[in-house]
Amino acid sequence: MKRIGAKKQGDISPDLTSFSDIANLLIIFFILTTSLVRPFGRQMDMPSSAKPPEQQKSADTPTVRLTVDKIVFSEGEKNERELTMDQLRSELWKRNFPSLKPERRAVVVETSPDVKYERYYHVAAAIAAAGGVIAIMEE
Repeated sequence: MKRIGAKKQGDISPDLTSFSDIANLLIIFFILTTSLVRPFGRQMDMPSSAKPPEQQKSADTPTVRLTVDKIVFSEGEKNERELTMDQLRSELWKRNFPSLKPERRAVVVETSPDVKYERYYHVAAAIAAAGGVIAIMEE
C-alpha cells in the first residue's frame, strides 16, 4: 500500500532562499563598511640592486648611524659627529642631492636592532625630503 504524502526517492532539494538572503546582507554590509580613503604615506626612492654594494658605498658617501639615544653622521671613517635631528636635516640639505647624479644620492643608514621604527622613519623621511636615496646596510 502506498502512503498518502510520502516523498519520492529522487526528490531531494534543499531550500536555498535563506542562503541568498544571507549573501545579499553580507554584500550590503561590506559595501557600507568599506573605506574609500587612500592610504597616507611618503614616497621614497630605494637604490637599485644592479650594482654590487662595494661600488655603492664610496669614501664620501654620507652615513647615518642610528642608536637608541643618538644619531652619528659621517662621511667615510673620518669626520664622525653626533647630531640632533634638526642638525641632520640641515646637513642633508647642504648636500643638494637633487643636483647630483642619481648614483651619487645614496645615504647609508645603519641601525642597531633596538632602534624604534618611529626614530628610523624620521631619519628616512628627512633623507627623502632632502632628495637623497636610502641605502640600508646589513651586517
